Amino acid sequence: MELHKLLQKQIKKYLGDIDTNQFPINEFINNVNQSYLAFERDRELMEHVFIQSEKEYNEINKSLKEEYNLKQQSIANLYNSLKVLEDEVDEIKNEDIDDLLYISKYLNQQIGKGKEIEKDLLTTVELLKTLLANLQSGILVEDENRKIHFTNQLFCDMFSIPINPDQMIGVDCTESVEQSKHLFVDSENFGPRITELLLHKKIVTNELIETVHGKFLERDYIPIFIKNVYKGHLWKYTDVTNRIKTQALLKQSEERNRLIMKSALNAIITINTKDAITFWNNQAEIIFGWKKEEVLGKSLADIIIPNIHKEAHKLGMKKFMETGEGPVLNKQIELRALHKNGNEFPIEISIIPIQQNNELIFCSFIQDISERKAAENNLKYQEEKYRNIIANMNLGLIEVDNNEIAKYVNQSFLEISGYEESEIIGKKPSSIFFAWNNEEFISNKIENRKKGISEIYQVPVKNKRGELRWWAISAAPNYDDKGNQTGSIGIHLDITSQKKLEIELEQEKIKAQEASKSKEVFLANMSHEIRTPLNAIIGFLRELSKQQLTELQKNYVENSSIASKHLLAIINNILDISKIEAQEMILDEEDFSLQKSITNVVNVLEPKATQNGTKVIVNLDNKIVKTLKGDPLRIEQILFNLIGNSIKFTSKGEITISTKLIHENPNSQQICITIKDTGIGMDADFVENIFKKFSQEDKKTTRKFGGTGLGMAITKELINLMNGSIHIESQKNIGTSIDVILNLPKSYVDFKKTNTSNNHSINIEDTKILLVEDNELNRMVAQNSLQYYNCLVTEAENGLEAIKALKKEDFDIILMDIQMPELDGIETTTIIRNELKLKTPIIALTANAFKSEIEKCYAAGINDYVTKPFDEDLLIEVIYKNLNKNYLLKNTKDELLYNLNSLYNLSRGNNDFVFKMIEIFIKQTEETIIKINDAIKSNEFSEVSKLIHKIKPSVEGMGIKSLMEDMKNLEVISKNKNDKEIIRLFEIIKESLQLAIVQLKENELKN
Repeated sequence: MELHKLLQKQIKKYLGDIDTNQFPINEFINNVNQSYLAFERDRELMEHVFIQSEKEYNEINKSLKEEYNLKQQSIANLYNSLKVLEDEVDEIKNEDIDDLLYISKYLNQQIGKGKEIEKDLLTTVELLKTLLANLQSGILVEDENRKIHFTNQLFCDMFSIPINPDQMIGVDCTESVEQSKHLFVDSENFGPRITELLLHKKIVTNELIETVHGKFLERDYIPIFIKNVYKGHLWKYTDVTNRIKTQALLKQSEERNRLIMKSALNAIITINTKDAITFWNNQAEIIFGWKKEEVLGKSLADIIIPNIHKEAHKLGMKKFMETGEGPVLNKQIELRALHKNGNEFPIEISIIPIQQNNELIFCSFIQDISERKAAENNLKYQEEKYRNIIANMNLGLIEVDNNEIAKYVNQSFLEISGYEESEIIGKKPSSIFFAWNNEEFISNKIENRKKGISEIYQVPVKNKRGELRWWAISAAPNYDDKGNQTGSIGIHLDITSQKKLEIELEQEKIKAQEASKSKEVFLANMSHEIRTPLNAIIGFLRELSKQQLTELQKNYVENSSIASKHLLAIINNILDISKIEAQEMILDEEDFSLQKSITNVVNVLEPKATQNGTKVIVNLDNKIVKTLKGDPLRIEQILFNLIGNSIKFTSKGEITISTKLIHENPNSQQICITIKDTGIGMDADFVENIFKKFSQEDKKTTRKFGGTGLGMAITKELINLMNGSIHIESQKNIGTSIDVILNLPKSYVDFKKTNTSNNHSINIEDTKILLVEDNELNRMVAQNSLQYYNCLVTEAENGLEAIKALKKEDFDIILMDIQMPELDGIETTTIIRNELKLKTPIIALTANAFKSEIEKCYAAGINDYVTKPFDEDLLIEVIYKNLNKNYLLKNTKDELLYNLNSLYNLSRGNNDFVFKMIEIFIKQTEETIIKINDAIKSNEFSEVSKLIHKIKPSVEGMGIKSLMEDMKNLEVISKNKNDKEIIRLFEIIKESLQLAIVQLKENELKN
């Protein structure tokens, strides 16, 4: 309760810092405070009364003077008036009644007394005004007409009134409600509530209203009655914002605490000193099965404490109440508890005594640890199990600390090392086992452990007997429960026997690799030795066929050509199977017509079938798209092998070649090619072995029909490379049916258009060619072919003669044999590039088509190659392609270097896609050319290789086929840092790409 300001000053002055809230002082102070307040009210009333009295007295005095002559009447009237005013008037003696002086004196005495009372009353009023003015509340006193008698500054501040309280006296407040209601949140009800209070004229206190500025005011309304007559009222407004906010925060805090306790993961239970449950949260219901309503007020011992612990619980409560000590209080302990269903389970409990409102309660925080206990027991079991495993396993285990001092070894480690436990514990294992030539290796491994790296490695050691052993070690850092590294653990396995076997296997592998290399060298030499004379035979037969011959001579030449080509096919088969074994067989992917490929094969083989009296029937499924993507050369090779075998082993009846669409996919078709004949057939046992190399059913078959036994093996491998499959069904003397199943991508390009594009006549007339070949017959064959195209050919029998010739004159092309005496083709090319600094294109004439041989050629600086025996058209085409860059560019300016068929096929009719891909290609290529120039200037040739490899797919995607071989060569030689050849090849590639970009911009992007 707020004290009167004057009273506060007096208390502070006379009583000092005494605590006024203590009983009975507070009661006394409150009574005094009420007297001050009563005095203020009485003073106001007395002031009003005496003002009226004085007025009446003055009027009477005036009347006496004016009507002095009417003394008797006046005295009588005065006397009557005195009787009305004062009860004591009867004390006047009868003889003094008519004495005006006496009555006047008497009146003066009464007036003096009234002034003294008035003076006291004014003092009281001023005191009350001062008290009201300094109250910590806004005060407004109005009369019955709502005119202001008094207000204080705090009231003016609360209602934003810009004048001081003295100026407010006498102001009419009738319209003030409308002027002030905007200050309050509930502005609509502010005025009606004021009207209601004034109407009922009853005391209303502690009425809460909220301002728009977030403050809370407590309003009191006190009507003023004097002798039961309404004379006005008092408004009191007290700012209680802090109190309201504090109450809200307290309420919020209580609600939050209630929610926390209700939602806690731990069961929270409180009991009083009589063991009665006073709080039971939701988790307690879950853990113990009892609902809150079932347990409140009941004894905790009867609800959750097992019988075995009830007595101890009661004794503990009793001891605490007597001594204030409890053995289980304020600590975390594990006990058994009782569920509603009667089952006991382990809990973790903390009991805390709390004083609340002078009442002692015990708050328990309880957690069901059944799962944890089960996990701990399981962990304990597992630890025991693994401890037994570690102690008895066949793997040696050692544990060391951070200083590499051994702390533990198991029995198996002692057995494989030969040492006793006492000889290892407390020592560094590295000083015992790794004492020679691998200190650095072991140190690195130890450092890795310190860095937290786990690894497995093998290391040679010496056991106690001095024997060399090999251990496989799995080492890992060891950590404590807090994640601090405490050392490392190593698990050791003696792999001496395996290591010996590994060494033996490595030696066998080396032998196998050497044997494979020897095989490759043998095949290369065999290929060279056979292809070299075969090149001459086929070449001379080709030249002979150009002459005017008789029919008999033509027949001889034709048969000789067939025989030589058959021999070539045998050699090719042997090389193909070798390539497949060496994983050097690479499939191309281009647009082709399956119908066309089958027709080509049938056209070649059908005459032989007709000669045998066998009919060839072709049935093609028209559901198969006209153009597919694949390697037509290898597919035709498969067909040649299979159809050729059918013709070979079918002397009568018919051979049917048919195709069938098995499954249609959005971007591909699964196709079955079936070759069925009525030939001699095969036994079921041989069908299982038919794909083995060099396999023939019997010797009679080999003698009668010939063959190497490689065709079906090659066919199988080629089909596997195409991710296809082959199935054979055959019956002896009835026939054979072979199904080849391939999944080929669709092409949306017209195959006829792709076949007719880029046809141009090849003109190499007057080309100066240096022919380097040690075999005279091969020189003669090549000479005849080149002279047919009016080339100027200079011969050199070996590399030394070639060097001499190049020093004397310049050539447009060099045809270089690889295997030659004195100076072979690789060595000669190296001298030409590095010593003579010549950039003349060099084409290898090699009888070895192995990938390793070709890569050697490219690495040395050779630009291209043709295998012997060479096809004349292919040789001329390769020469034409590799002529010097000016000649090449001069003859291709009017021809398109690019072919967008594959890109249009990929776009599926989306021209915007094609347009965007061309823009990306141009931007990427122009940027890459600049980067390659910079890399060459900086001698960063490995970067050249990476950049060429990066743009090669884009160049191929644009169909710039003429550059693919050069780009492949540049990618290879860049790895070997042959800078002169790198620059030469890059200049060719760069100018071709720049020309292709110009053509693309003019022809494809202009529209």
